[in-house]
Amino acid sequence: MTPPRLAAIRKIALGFPEAREIEDRMGLWFNVGKKSFALFNGERWIFKLPMAQQMMLFDARPKTFQPMRAGRLLWSFVQVEDLDAAEMRDLLFAAWTVVAPKRLQSQYGQPRTSPKQSR
Repeated sequence: MTPPRLAAIRKIALGFPEAREIEDRMGLWFNVGKKSFALFNGERWIFKLPMAQQMMLFDARPKTFQPMRAGRLLWSFVQVEDLDAAEMRDLLFAAWTVVAPKRLQSQYGQPRTSPKQSR
């Protein structure tokens, strides 16, 4: 099965510095180094968004964004068919900034505060 909106997600995600695509039996992953920022698990897209943004989206748009726990980590199931191109790009950028080192973020634009610093 081809993941929904794969071509658009691939184009956006691979446009970020040092982003790469990995495909294995567990799904399709977009990583920076060994850290994933977006993946398709065979059924749904999952993004690693900043904590405050995730919580807001879960409350504001529960049909599009649902929580996904992986151990102590909280990720977001995302119904990508509900997103327009600009929102998809913004969300993937936010996910990329969660895992990308500051040196990469500075190459791409203003570094964002890490989730640990914003608490």
